[in-house]
Amino acid sequence: MKRIFVCSPFAGDIARNVKVAEALCRRVMRNGHAPFAPHLLYPTFTDDSVPEQRETGIACGLAYMECCDEVWAFTGNGISSGMRLELDRAGQLGKPIIEIAEV
Repeated sequence: MKRIFVCSPFAGDIARNVKVAEALCRRVMRNGHAPFAPHLLYPTFTDDSVPEQRETGIACGLAYMECCDEVWAFTGNGISSGMRLELDRAGQLGKPIIEIAEV
């Protein structure tokens, strides 16, 4: 079972973006893999509108990326600034990036 880092927007239309992330996680699971979506976890106990807490949440997610096998990125609505950080780090780590336009 591969460990898949789920990369998709969070800020902005949070309700819609959470639904997209959840759908992408379900897709990962249907493909027999284990999803990790840090933007569904960390905002439950941090405040994404506080820059320091947002940065810490992103840093925590990036720490877990190191043990993931692939990064699946939802690009259907563009790439947010948080996604750009994650995709840049994935590139630095040499992780395969799977772009997904629809969930």
